[in-house]
Amino acid sequence: MRVIVLSNDVIPGFNVPVAAPGLRAAGIAEGLRSYGHEVTVAVPEDLLAQLFGADVPPAPVGARVVAPPAFMALIDGIEPDAVVFINANLTPHLHPRDGVHFVYDLFAPKVLELEASTGSPAAELERKIADLTAVKTRALGLANAVWVNGARKLDYAHEWLHRDDVAKWRSEFGTGPAGDVEVTVVDMPVPLPHEVAALDNPKPLDGRAVRLGIAGYAQQWSTLDEVHPGHQRLVDAGYELHALLPGHWGGNSDSVPTCALPDAAVRHAGPLGFSEFAAWVQSMDAMVDVFAPSPERRFAMITRSAVAMRLGVPLIHAVDSEISDIVTANNAGWVLDPSNATQWQHVVDELADPVIVAAKAAGARQASLTRFAPDAALRHASERLNELT
Repeated sequence: MRVIVLSNDVIPGFNVPVAAPGLRAAGIAEGLRSYGHEVTVAVPEDLLAQLFGADVPPAPVGARVVAPPAFMALIDGIEPDAVVFINANLTPHLHPRDGVHFVYDLFAPKVLELEASTGSPAAELERKIADLTAVKTRALGLANAVWVNGARKLDYAHEWLHRDDVAKWRSEFGTGPAGDVEVTVVDMPVPLPHEVAALDNPKPLDGRAVRLGIAGYAQQWSTLDEVHPGHQRLVDAGYELHALLPGHWGGNSDSVPTCALPDAAVRHAGPLGFSEFAAWVQSMDAMVDVFAPSPERRFAMITRSAVAMRLGVPLIHAVDSEISDIVTANNAGWVLDPSNATQWQHVVDELADPVIVAAKAAGARQASLTRFAPDAALRHASERLNELT
């Protein structure tokens, strides 16, 4: 069948760093293509114009650069069976069309992100939440199906679907009762750069220092304001702590430090293109991802950690997120309460054992194949899409 995946961010192929929504759009497209679907990815022209001005580069194969007001013209031209839209940002430009099924990919709980943010005055934050709520309820009114990025979001999605304001949109659009909308889990599908081999055998330690990486864009709802005692403990144990923590390449308001770092940490310049970032992650023996707890983090399928496991690199991860469930299920690293010194010491001790580190890397490679490879992540969604159309 013909499918349009509507990205709300840049996808790989434009030679700029790629953030989580664009990576998800590309991964969904790759996963659907693996099951025989004909997929076009639409990337907003205004976003690319902000980055490149008048010199927007050609779109990669299988993608189109489209001005948001022209989304419906693209749909009428391609006549897809389904349109998958990432998040709700661009859905004010979408309208029901006979024969076209709309799939809302509820990638991130953005209202929870805003509620946990400290970057705006209270009145401005309240307005942003109200605006986002209005867009989100309209998107749910348009949707014939909903995909969620991880099983923890199932109840969250159902709660939103059954709001009164969603029912009003569904009545106006003629999309039927919310109870008819199937919600399907689609884990984070991570496409691999051609230059990177994901499942090489783990690097032998051979007496060298263990290399631990911290990476990712800054997010105001998950920052650690002071040097974390766990990070300091890793450095004190003699492990190399490497950090790649740039501000967002688009210059948005998330350009704040993700966390303070121990003095001994090695700082790396960024941001990097996705291929370069993947190679950097693969140079590490494990990636560290601890963060301030919040309702948003409890639901989060944290992209940088999904990428690490997709690349066969185990994690040291905070206790309560969608990712922590996958780490535990696959023995793909260490899950701990970041405030628990005893648990940190256990991780420090196990990192000194090459056999344990190799077993954790094997668990990350298992998660790569079963949870984060695009074909694995889209298997059930592709089946449901066929049933929907």
